[in-house]
Formats: sequence, structure tokens, C-alpha cells
Amino acid sequence: MERGLTVDVLFDLAHFRVHTTMKSRTSYIMPLPTTVIGFFFAILGKSRDEYIKERTKFKAGAKLLEIKGVCRENAQLLKLKRGREDRTTEELIILFRPRYRFAIWGNNETIDELYERINEYNFEFVPYAGINDFIFFDIENPKLYDKCEKTNEIEDSYIPQNLFSSLEMTENSIVYNLPYVYSGLPKTVIMGLNVKFKLKEKVNVISGVPLYDCFLRL
Repeated sequence: MERGLTVDVLFDLAHFRVHTTMKSRTSYIMPLPTTVIGFFFAILGKSRDEYIKERTKFKAGAKLLEIKGVCRENAQLLKLKRGREDRTTEELIILFRPRYRFAIWGNNETIDELYERINEYNFEFVPYAGINDFIFFDIENPKLYDKCEKTNEIEDSYIPQNLFSSLEMTENSIVYNLPYVYSGLPKTVIMGLNVKFKLKEKVNVISGVPLYDCFLRL
């Protein structure tokens, strides 16, 4: 048997590196399913090997509830080589005070253990927001779900480009069209705030959060 769990998570700072960036470190404004699953696995104390082995058994997603801003941090790197110095600048995109609703769907035993640990603040490892210095500020409102709903409209979240049909925006809308990598091949994910996406087919959701597998598939 399977069930789902949602929690609201606040970070002071966050950075979720876009898969294809190297020197200039662009960030997704929301973590993809792989990162959300890793967040919950950290609470359970699962190792990297366990994560790689078990992540395909779960579905997950995220919804952006609010964000205070996006910052750009520039650091000058100094490389010392024999006879010369090389200087280069690296840019890091940092999300300021984002609040998310994370969702995960999987076997009852794991979901129930997560629910108990979150209620008791009993975390094996401290989950963080993409960079291990950016630990969570607060985690609240854990809720269990015995069934999910199906919808072809998603708000303030993300969808793979192949499911995109249309969108509704306001003057305060933010939309990003960003790459991610699946099986070594580049794909595209569309994500946004204050925006409603209409999809070509229905997806499973709990509390408004779409559920995808770790490779952003239904």
C-alpha cells in the first residue's frame, strides 16, 4: 500500500543548481523531484547508495508558496600557478527566504516514519537547500494523504515541457524555462510563481503539488 505526505519548508537561503551550468551557477527556483526525495531521505538517514537504489520507488514534487527575492553573489577565484596568477569570477544565484510545499508518495512504512520524525523533529541528517550551508529554517504542517487527485492544471510549480499546453499569467508572474538532464540527454522544465499551467494530460497531485518520478516523468 502507498500513501503521500506534504510539509511546508522555509529556508533562509537556497540554491538548486541547474544541471547544465558549470562556472556560472544558475538555480532552479524550486527543487526538482530528485532533490525533494533527497530532502526526505536525509531525514530518514539514508545513504547515497540507498538513495540511488530506492529513489525510483517514490514520486515527489514541490510548490513555491512565496519567495522574498533572488540574489547574485560574485566571488573572485585566484588560481596560483608557477610563474603567474589567474583570476576568474564565479557567479552564484541564491534564493532569499523561499517557502515551499514538498510532497512525496511511496510505501506506507516509509511515509509513516517520515511523518513521525517530522512531528518530533527527529532527523538523522539535517536536510539542506542544495548547498550544505543552507539548512532549513523551519518545517511545519506535515499532512498524510491516502489518495491523490488528478488534474491538468498546476499552479506555482513545474512541469516537463512535453506536458505543456498553455499558461495563465498576471503582472506579478515569474516563469522560467530551464534545462535538466535525463539519461544523459538535455530536457526542459517549465516552472513559475503566480502562474497557472495547463497540461496536455492529467497528473497526480496532493495539496496542489504535482507528483513525478525522480526523472520528472508521470
